[in-house]
Amino acid sequence: MTLEIVPLTDAAHETLRALLHHPSVAPQFDKFLGPDGLEHKLSDRKLDRDCLRLARLDGEPVGFGVAWVLPQPTNVWTMTRVAVIEPHRGKGVGRALAEAVIAAVRAKAPPGAPVEVAGAAWMPQPHAEALATSLGFEPERFFWLMERPRGPVAPPEWPAGVTVRTFDGSDAMLADWHDVYNDSFAQHYRFTPASIEDGRHIVAGPHFRPDGLLLAWRDGAIAGFCRIELHETRGEIGVLGTAHAARGIGLGRALLRWGVQWLERETTTPVTLLVDGVNENALELYRSEGFEVSRTRRIWGRTYEGRA
Repeated sequence: MTLEIVPLTDAAHETLRALLHHPSVAPQFDKFLGPDGLEHKLSDRKLDRDCLRLARLDGEPVGFGVAWVLPQPTNVWTMTRVAVIEPHRGKGVGRALAEAVIAAVRAKAPPGAPVEVAGAAWMPQPHAEALATSLGFEPERFFWLMERPRGPVAPPEWPAGVTVRTFDGSDAMLADWHDVYNDSFAQHYRFTPASIEDGRHIVAGPHFRPDGLLLAWRDGAIAGFCRIELHETRGEIGVLGTAHAARGIGLGRALLRWGVQWLERETTTPVTLLVDGVNENALELYRSEGFEVSRTRRIWGRTYEGRA
């Protein structure tokens, strides 16, 4: 048995697409599925295409590895994910892929900058747990995918002084979205500030729907937003945030109801959202609006010393 780990080039995209759609891999990578799902994910500014890796056993493609890299002020943080198709698990392929991807990330990091590496998988996934343990990773976090049964939803009740508009493409609205996103998530797990260019990249993408991004102002100041995402297997309240100054007034609930109504109208797929497992306030809100946990996503992590 000969194992090769090689860079995954543009010429191998159809090979990668076939691996992603393999029945043993697809449930772990649902956002990569569909006719253009792969291209959509590869266009992500934070996905480092130089760190993509392909595994071949005796010349046959059997797995891949990817990395999203987010430089921080004093270190580098990366989310890495690897996949190996059945029946080739348990042969050391996953570990070889993970080590190759991590090595590629570390080689590109600034000298001396520690590299914090995370990995994730939808549970149950014993192979992922075994891989994390073998690499010296520790459990770090978990997220829940929540789903709401399809059906009527109460209309949004906008708090006093709040006005809302869908995205109009203007620089002013782009700037407000940028500001409220960074305000809303500054204290969240692994937060990385967004730039205006990040926003421009999102709205230029083929999956972006201007009518699926709602912004809210309170007494003239940006106060919150909700952005919808449509994937092959489900619709998602992709990102919902409220500014610190506009919390506790019911704005989050109103934005959530708007998003659910949008999904009920625009798609027949399940209505979902992803939430940090320790965010009790968000969990309470989502449960009160009919969402229930359907899947658990485990995250493991460890820190590597910076290179000389």
